[in-house]
Amino acid sequence: MMLVTVVLVTMLSLAGWLIHARTTGALEAELRSRISDDFTLMEDAHVRAGEQGLAQFISWATATRSRAGFAFGMFTKDGAYLSGNLTTIPAFGGWGTIDEQSKEDGRSSKMLAYVGEIGSHVVVVAHASDIVSNTGNAVLEALAIAGLVIAATGLATGYIVSRGTSQRLNRLAQTLESVAGGNSEVRLPVSQGNDQFDFVSRQINGYLDRLAALMTSMRHTAIAIAHDLKSPLNRVSILLQDAESAQDLDEIRRHLEKIQDEMDRLKGVLDTILRISRIEASDDTSAFAAFDMSDMLRDLVQTFEPVFEDQGQIIRFIEPSTLVAPAFGDRRMLQQLLVNLIENAGRYAGAGATVEVAVSQGAGAPVVTVADDGPGIPADRREAVFEPFFRMNPERNELGTGLGLAMVRAIAMRHRATISLEDNAPGLLVRLAMAPQA
Repeated sequence: MMLVTVVLVTMLSLAGWLIHARTTGALEAELRSRISDDFTLMEDAHVRAGEQGLAQFISWATATRSRAGFAFGMFTKDGAYLSGNLTTIPAFGGWGTIDEQSKEDGRSSKMLAYVGEIGSHVVVVAHASDIVSNTGNAVLEALAIAGLVIAATGLATGYIVSRGTSQRLNRLAQTLESVAGGNSEVRLPVSQGNDQFDFVSRQINGYLDRLAALMTSMRHTAIAIAHDLKSPLNRVSILLQDAESAQDLDEIRRHLEKIQDEMDRLKGVLDTILRISRIEASDDTSAFAAFDMSDMLRDLVQTFEPVFEDQGQIIRFIEPSTLVAPAFGDRRMLQQLLVNLIENAGRYAGAGATVEVAVSQGAGAPVVTVADDGPGIPADRREAVFEPFFRMNPERNELGTGLGLAMVRAIAMRHRATISLEDNAPGLLVRLAMAPQA
């Protein structure tokens, strides 16, 4: 702050010097112009009436202008006084400065003078120059006062601003320290000023929202993993005990095969969890590219048609009625997302159900819907189905790992897309709104 003040004072000093120089220069130029005009009038008087006319003009000028700070003198070339209120000829020719003593109070004052020849005489025209110095001093005084006021105001403003900035930085540091301590709910305040601090605060709050969501998801996932892995591990433990107590080789082999099946299932679950975690934690967009979402959906529906037919179900693709903008993202990830949605629709819609896959134009990006006419999902449980290992059946006897929609949500978040579950009356409608390309 002191550096800013020093720079400000320096700039004000330079500006003051320039203003003083320009002001005094302009006033002196005005004085020179007046003196030159009077000297020209004297030359005209000499041309018209000779020496007598010149002497008369000087007498008239002395009588009418002396109180206005003018002085005139007429001398021989030898320096002898002839006329005017200047009795001593200056020791210079052309422009110069003389001291003139006032007859009223005896004070001496500076006068700007011009000494020149008219005919056979030397003529002096002078004007008091106090106005130049006085005005210059007044300007300097005003600038000095203004500089002090500006410097004081700058220091006060800087102190207030720096104090406010310091307080906001302290709040930022305290917030981040609180987050580092495990409090994922704290957020930075955002004022109505909409300044750079507010912009940064909104950005940080957005990251904290995402961090809180990830931490919540991790906690739920850890709890769900512990709960879901407990049963298969118990079964593996029982099978190991059965294999240990088995009497013949074939019975041991059957127990070991069941143990291998359980371990393969566990491996698949853990692989899926790791993949979800990598998707949620990654910010890599190197595999993102624009592609035609309609073509992808059309191909997926054709691939699933035989599967749905074997299940006694119907799946069809609804062609878009208008041109749809390309989707932007990782094609393989988004294909996995759509496969999970279609498989879930076929698995839970029931026999005889119809699944319709459609795409339409959204806000600069495609909107995909997967709708079925099955039993649907109650409104109060639609958000919960995206949690890892969630199953509609509390006994968890359903097929699958309960990670399909968790994978869907992770991929959607990775692409800044929004996914929602809606009532299809009857059935469920899943809406995926892609984000436009940045």
